[in-house]
Amino acid sequence: MNNVWALLAAAVGGGGLAGVIGTLITGMVSRPKVRADAVATLTESALQQVNELQERTKEAEEEARAARAELVQTRREMRAQMREQMRELNEEIDAAVATLRTWRAAILNPAVDLDQLRLMVRDPGGTINGRHL
Repeated sequence: MNNVWALLAAAVGGGGLAGVIGTLITGMVSRPKVRADAVATLTESALQQVNELQERTKEAEEEARAARAELVQTRREMRAQMREQMRELNEEIDAAVATLRTWRAAILNPAVDLDQLRLMVRDPGGTINGRHL
């Protein structure tokens, strides 16, 4: 209320009744407009920040989905590769077991002599039991 009296006194002192009315109207009208402008500015700024955060969240979610899909694909590929390696390893083990059984049968056979056994255990690289001849 003190502001209204101060405005009234200033207006009367400076230009009469028309100045008083003009000053009062300007004061009354501009306050709500300034407040409304401030609220509108704050609301716009808040909405802009919310929209930016929503966009960033959406991008992060898309990146996470892509990373999960890549992880699933990588796991599938690794499992397939592991199965292939296990299959190859089993084949090598089966071949080694068959060779050992052949050698055992030859060792236990009284008709096979030492030279025949040496020829049997010779590998294609020219070694016998890892020793060069």
